[in-house]
Amino acid sequence: MKNGFYPALGTPVDNKGRIIKDSFAKQIEMMIEAKAAGVLCMGSMGKMASVGNNEYPEIARVCVGVVSKRVPVMIGVMDCSVGRVLDRIEALGNIDIDGVVATPPYYYKVNEEEMKNFYLQISMKSRYPVYIYDLPSVTQSPVTANVLDVLLNIPNIKGIKTANMKLVSDLQSDPDLRHDFSIFYSGLDTFDVAIKSGLKKNLDGMFTCTPENSKRMYRNMEEGDPVLLSSHLNNILKLRNIFLKESVFSAYTYAMELLGCPGEYHPDYCIEISESLKAEIQSCMKQIKEI
Repeated sequence: MKNGFYPALGTPVDNKGRIIKDSFAKQIEMMIEAKAAGVLCMGSMGKMASVGNNEYPEIARVCVGVVSKRVPVMIGVMDCSVGRVLDRIEALGNIDIDGVVATPPYYYKVNEEEMKNFYLQISMKSRYPVYIYDLPSVTQSPVTANVLDVLLNIPNIKGIKTANMKLVSDLQSDPDLRHDFSIFYSGLDTFDVAIKSGLKKNLDGMFTCTPENSKRMYRNMEEGDPVLLSSHLNNILKLRNIFLKESVFSAYTYAMELLGCPGEYHPDYCIEISESLKAEIQSCMKQIKEI
């Protein structure tokens, strides 16, 4: 996996939960045009936990078809047991992807030994490389250094996505860290700090609704311009902070509509945002030159 930004793609569906292929394709093309280093399909922003079972493999197929091997593709397989994760992997058939991404089980809180066992079983049975998704705000169970001490020795576990800077620091200083183990830092608020410290693989869903600022930010990274890099990150954070005022997913749906990628990106129980917030999002996206 190369350095750069990895967008967690949003999943646009109609009111029956079916993927809107043209909208999804346009989003993916925007990301590739913005020089994304790879994509995560059906991560958290892609609402994997609420995608229907029947539609799940179709979404993955559409993504792989549009990307057409231009960048790596990872697919989310998050679920609450080894068996259910393997069901997700089985549903993908023989699709050609670069890895699957799984959080720890997110219904029951798990201890370190259970977490090790969870990933060990998945890695042994998955035909795809496995990437760990550390998301304690949802799973209640943070991935720890003790867990990684074991999992780093498993050849089919190829990386981790985390916002835990201490964990990342421990990994970077680990003499046993494999050269083929990728660390994707996902702490959006401190991406500029992370990049300056050498963490140059960053993964987040906000990249998809800010393609222009994302492209410029990582161009600044390559050019070694930390001031402009932070400036473009601040633009992304400004929009994110507006989303937080009401419903993040519903606000994201509206932002994607403004970019010409219509669909429902929010879970089906979410409520539409207010007209005043819509106006604020539109004004911000104009100000940061996304529309």
